[in-house]
Amino acid sequence: MTNYIMTAISQLKRLPALLCISLLALFTACSKDESGSSAPPVITGVSLLDSASVDSTFTTSLPGVLVLITGQHLDGITKVSFNGLDAYFNPTYNTSTHLIVTIPDKTPTEATDPNVPNQLYILTNHGEATYTFTIEIPPPSIAAISNENALAGDSLIVYGSSLWLIDKIVFPGGREVTDFIADDAGTRLGMIMPALGDDTGRLVIYAKYGNAMSDGPLNDHQSGNVISNLTADGETGEKAIFNWAYWGANRTTDPNLFPGTRGGYLQNIFGGVGEKDGAWWNGNRSGNFNEVPMFTAAIMTEQAANYALKFEINTKEPWTAGINVLRFGDTYAYRFMPWSGADGAKFETKGQWRTVTIPLSLFKTVADGVEGTGAGASVMGDLLKAGGVVAFGYRFITEEDPVDVYNAAYDNFRIVKIR
Repeated sequence: MTNYIMTAISQLKRLPALLCISLLALFTACSKDESGSSAPPVITGVSLLDSASVDSTFTTSLPGVLVLITGQHLDGITKVSFNGLDAYFNPTYNTSTHLIVTIPDKTPTEATDPNVPNQLYILTNHGEATYTFTIEIPPPSIAAISNENALAGDSLIVYGSSLWLIDKIVFPGGREVTDFIADDAGTRLGMIMPALGDDTGRLVIYAKYGNAMSDGPLNDHQSGNVISNLTADGETGEKAIFNWAYWGANRTTDPNLFPGTRGGYLQNIFGGVGEKDGAWWNGNRSGNFNEVPMFTAAIMTEQAANYALKFEINTKEPWTAGINVLRFGDTYAYRFMPWSGADGAKFETKGQWRTVTIPLSLFKTVADGVEGTGAGASVMGDLLKAGGVVAFGYRFITEEDPVDVYNAAYDNFRIVKIR
């Protein structure tokens, strides 16, 4: 029933007023009742506002759904509430047998109140009525994970929605975590990263009203998804997937400079870059990689939106200006500037590694001489070279504003199927 209701929300939630009036007139004409009755009201059912569904009543719903309450002696309604929260209604849509009303988005549920009454209540000028009706919550969803390549013992945050009534969180290798902290809004879960060894896989949240899976695997720093983890043969920490072209940024394996990663990584550190400086080849302002055969030819026709570029970033200074132009070949680019639109117009990880996810459909062609501002990639063949070869790199430039100082590290560039 929940899936049925969710499917119908987009069609029914904002029906035009004239349609509501027409439907109500139809319902009224089909079920005449004496108006002005002094008999107490009675609720006999709740259904979707759809002539094909009016006879299919239900006793559970999600918030925000437009519903039709059916009963007897319902004229003269002065109040409607769901779990104690008053719902706005238009008296025009109230007859002796029906009421059209939208369940409020903020209706209490057992996720926010374990003692919620699960009750629909109406008050009329000639009595009141109740009806057992449960407001459910949507299934959980995962929007992002703070660091998909966190080390064992590091703090980990899962961001999303409806993160309530969680039974357990399962990590790669079937490792179950039940010790976590959830915020009241259902948007964050905090926990400690378990030791995963070499296991790679997607995180799964199991909750009362459904499950959710991350859009990419955790501990994915040495699989076939990886363009480069910057670790060379003979170095410790992880299986070497190098593919670095030996220039641009500083490659280092120093675990103390940017703690919390394995093996090698790139550091871009520079300052005093003036406005409109496109000389990315100067002063440690790029990351350059060898071409890497990663995919079979069959992927070339798959949708770019089904894949994403992922990597970890760690900043020592707030990033407030400048653009890191991420590039596939010489045609498609993404203007990576996470400070734009952020609070205070700055982006910072405060010395922590954070995972970045960019759907490949957001990589765009050149328009008016500016990379990454034209048409978006449609299929993977737009981004890859013949035979599924990846030609990737990044270049740091400035436009209107100068950059006084930039100090950030990058690691684990990879391409992951996200849907």
